[in-house]
Amino acid sequence: MEPVKINVSVRELVSYSIPGEEHFFSFVSAKEGIEGHMFIHGLLKQRTEPFGIYRQEIPVSTTFAHDIFLLQISGRLDGLIERNGNFTLCEIKTTDKPLDTLDESDNPAHWAQGRCYAYIVAKEKGLDKIGVMLLYLHRQSREIRVFEETLTFGELERFFNSLVFPFIYGLKKRYDWQHLRNVSIKELTFPFPDFRKGQRIMSGAVYRAIRDGKKQFIQAPTGIGKTIGALFPAIKAMGEGHVDKIFYLTARNTTQAEALKAYKMLAEKGLRLKTLQITAKEKVCFMPGKQCVEEECPYIFEYMQRSRSVVSNAVSRTDLFSREFIELTAKENGLCPFELSLDLSTQADLIICDYNYVFDPRVYLRRFFQDKTDENICLLIDEAHNLPERAREMFSAELKRSMVRIVYHKLKNTLPYLANSLKKVRKALLSYAAKVSPVSGKKPYPQVTSDSEPPKELTAPIDNFIYLAEGVLNDETPYPFKEELAALFFEMVHFSRIFDLYGENYATIYSREKGDFSVKLFCVDPAPMLKKRTENSKSSIFFSATLSPPSYFREILGGNEGDGFIILPSPFPRENLYLYVDNTVSTRFRHRAGALSSIVERIHECVSVKTGNYMVFFPSFEYMQKAAAEYMNRFPGDRILIQEQDMDENRRAEFLASFSEYGKETLIAFVVMGGIFSEGIDLKGECLSGVIIVGVGLPQVCEERDIIKKYYQKKNGKGFEFAYTYPGLNKVQQAAGRVIRSEHDRGFVVLIDDRFTTPLYLKIMPREWFPLKTSDNGTDLIGELKKFWKCMA
Repeated sequence: MEPVKINVSVRELVSYSIPGEEHFFSFVSAKEGIEGHMFIHGLLKQRTEPFGIYRQEIPVSTTFAHDIFLLQISGRLDGLIERNGNFTLCEIKTTDKPLDTLDESDNPAHWAQGRCYAYIVAKEKGLDKIGVMLLYLHRQSREIRVFEETLTFGELERFFNSLVFPFIYGLKKRYDWQHLRNVSIKELTFPFPDFRKGQRIMSGAVYRAIRDGKKQFIQAPTGIGKTIGALFPAIKAMGEGHVDKIFYLTARNTTQAEALKAYKMLAEKGLRLKTLQITAKEKVCFMPGKQCVEEECPYIFEYMQRSRSVVSNAVSRTDLFSREFIELTAKENGLCPFELSLDLSTQADLIICDYNYVFDPRVYLRRFFQDKTDENICLLIDEAHNLPERAREMFSAELKRSMVRIVYHKLKNTLPYLANSLKKVRKALLSYAAKVSPVSGKKPYPQVTSDSEPPKELTAPIDNFIYLAEGVLNDETPYPFKEELAALFFEMVHFSRIFDLYGENYATIYSREKGDFSVKLFCVDPAPMLKKRTENSKSSIFFSATLSPPSYFREILGGNEGDGFIILPSPFPRENLYLYVDNTVSTRFRHRAGALSSIVERIHECVSVKTGNYMVFFPSFEYMQKAAAEYMNRFPGDRILIQEQDMDENRRAEFLASFSEYGKETLIAFVVMGGIFSEGIDLKGECLSGVIIVGVGLPQVCEERDIIKKYYQKKNGKGFEFAYTYPGLNKVQQAAGRVIRSEHDRGFVVLIDDRFTTPLYLKIMPREWFPLKTSDNGTDLIGELKKFWKCMA
């Protein structure tokens, strides 16, 4: 039998058995570590060279065979001193802690790394003994404290074995689990008697893309069963060894619930699959408003030492690590639920989570995506039409003068040196204010301008502030302003990271508000970053009910011409949907006021044909409110609901609950296109009888949209389409998709705008909407609606 080859780093080997440092702010530690290492390398080289040789950053490796496993253990040791045939290994660390408070026993993981490297060197060179030197560099004072020991090869070998055998035992448990899992997958059958129309095609495309390591785009209309259509073949591919871990990525909680429902359905059929649901930190936090430091949160106190047995027990108890299970387990054991979910991710085969945990530079799971790993990862990206705008947000960063000013005044008397660093940030920030013309007369806010160059003057003061602030945040002193300082610190770190990504696909936006000024690094085109992440995965599957036109989504999501793209037809009878285009009305901004009366009349005519529940989608809150006021004035006896801005989950649920009643009186909901009620809701049967869509859904004209337009006009000659037309039609399609949710649903969609029958829109509309019924071809809308409902009775 061929051995199972496993590549493992020294750091992974050590961290498996020995807890590392406690959680602390370390966003600049990588940069500081490099600078600190270079500083110490220089000193050691200087002190060693007259009498010996000093080498730095040496790659080393060794193999270890046991049972069915062959470990290839590798790493890069910091430094090695050779003097008179004697060797001393150097392990270098940077710290904010006062050096005189350090003790040899403080960080066993540091010693373990040094001893592990020492074992590999001693084994390679045939040494009887070797020195291990642990050097701590204080980040601010640049002072050094050194701990040393000399160990025999026998002592090192015993220590190495104490690391490697528990690791192999863990591998054996994982290997046995995978065998059990794969047997269950092999025996797993599709959970329904048969595939729906189009679902088999979708599943086959998903399986082949994962098997062949490719990207696949799939437009699958509502009703095909996208969730199980993607998940089932991905799990089958896992059982055949084509993929090691599946991420099911969603844009909203409702979609996560669908993925969990699909998993449970498969589990009832005998599937064994470790499945994890990751919930946003702020939603599961036991100490809201407190910092994630030991002094303020007992749930992370000695977390790494206390969590190991809890994780092990959780893995043995259940296959499903749901939000409820994680919160209960964390509460019972006094642990942070979010950190517990992250630790369980290493044991999970399927991870259901938000896009953020794969793509967002602030919160992505570094343990899987920072470096290319040996694990073959598959990304199932649901509701992929949402990803472009979400990605723009993730890869953009903004710094406001007001943010800096508030924190400056809070700490200027207590920490003047840190306040001074903030003052320099503010000065650099305001040096760009001249780019925005000063306010004259009654010119409205905000005043905005843009540039294709990054604000280089900000980088040095921001980096200096980050350096100093991290020291304060790691300090145990309970400053009353720590929470505000931490928030600003995170924003500055994100700004610095995005600055490093800045390229031709970025623009800088300068904005003057009343009493404020901001600089935004705006990601115009997120495709390069999305492409990097997806190409580091074995396979990526993008699927949604609306991915038209294909050329737009393929380009903006970082795809290539060779990537698979299929558009599946609706599985439902076309005669169940009545679709009409009223092209006698223009809803262009300049025509909206004059069109209001006609639109309100058309809405009333449509909803009066049959008692039922209806949704009317508008291009903006302002226009929706004007239409609602006009409607209530003209038809005061009708029952209407009006979407509010910033509705929380409870008010949203109450709004939707109104649709569970039907048949007694007509309900008309006035809502906003592209808002919380235009997708992710499932109103089946009589819960929703029809949808009226006012306008073509164009995003509001603004500086950012115009930047997008100019960028794509230069790139592919389709600036207006990429910035406005395609995103708008996507919102229209999503709104229209609320009506027919199952094979038994019946309803109508009325589109109101003359642009829907122009050549551009006719070219990119969904094929299942044709042949279009319009006012041009003499269609009597109300007469046909009466016939439609009569035939459906």
